[in-house]
Amino acid sequence: MSERETGKEILEVSHVTVSYEDAGLGIFGKRKVTEVLHDVSFCVHRDEFFGLVGESGCGKSTLGNAILGLLPFSGSIRVDGMDHRTAGREAFTRKIQAVFQDPMSSLDPRKTIGFTMEEPLKAHRLGDKKARKEAVARMLERVGLDASYAGRYPSELSGGQRQRVCIGAALMADPELVIADECVSALDVSVGAQILNLFRQIDAAKDFAMLFISHNLSVVYYLCDRIGVMYRGRIVEIGTADDICLHPMHPYTRLLLHAIPDFAAKITDDPKEQQTDAAFEVLREDPPGACCFYHRCPFAGSACLSQPELLPLGGEHACACVLAGKKEETK
Repeated sequence: MSERETGKEILEVSHVTVSYEDAGLGIFGKRKVTEVLHDVSFCVHRDEFFGLVGESGCGKSTLGNAILGLLPFSGSIRVDGMDHRTAGREAFTRKIQAVFQDPMSSLDPRKTIGFTMEEPLKAHRLGDKKARKEAVARMLERVGLDASYAGRYPSELSGGQRQRVCIGAALMADPELVIADECVSALDVSVGAQILNLFRQIDAAKDFAMLFISHNLSVVYYLCDRIGVMYRGRIVEIGTADDICLHPMHPYTRLLLHAIPDFAAKITDDPKEQQTDAAFEVLREDPPGACCFYHRCPFAGSACLSQPELLPLGGEHACACVLAGKKEETK
């Protein structure tokens, strides 16, 4: 075990809630507080790739920004046992880095690629000038480019090459956790596939963990060891990639998978649960305090009028659905 491996979890998110305050319209508008994340708890194991998936607006990116320390929140977020609100900023940023959706907006167009990739080493005072230049050249090779790219500018690179640079820059200071937020969604399909294959190659080294945020469940299944499914600011199901994509228990997860032909035929033989896209329509009113999926769930009943906790289903599989819990009990 390496010196930096001190525990099983590299990321621990406990009871995290994020709210936004809306000042309302006009000078007499009443302030309104909107809760975007609701009591979110999960962990990422050391050196694993963990996928966070859900439709747009469910709170995935908000959670990623809270973990990075970019948003205020209530609850606890610890990276390698360190809370960024009590630890120094420099120590925390050495542990965690990010790769965002648009590589062009992440790179300074006035700076060379070499300058950008060397910056994390300068910030953490790692190595002398010669050692940093050599580290940049090695990282460019690691992400599928070559040392000549160090002298180029972002405008001279394709979208896929720029994203490779962003990935390399995130890894320069040897972080223990990388947050990748929709990092292939702005790329062409073929280029995105190259970036995913790059992640698979990098993952083989098992020297950092990743929180991979995406709306594409197929991509997450391809890349990640475990998956958390988010809906309306809550994690509604969590488990291994096979738990989620081959044995889903939450109705929302099942409906997501029914939209993917490769998974739809695998997850169930029960005609009762072969739901179509129509099941995503609002079926009923959404009473306060009810399960977050109550208004869209075709199976909701009186037991669903309160939000369930994540119920353990065996192993690392858990689901926030009282019906899923009953199914497991009857097996």
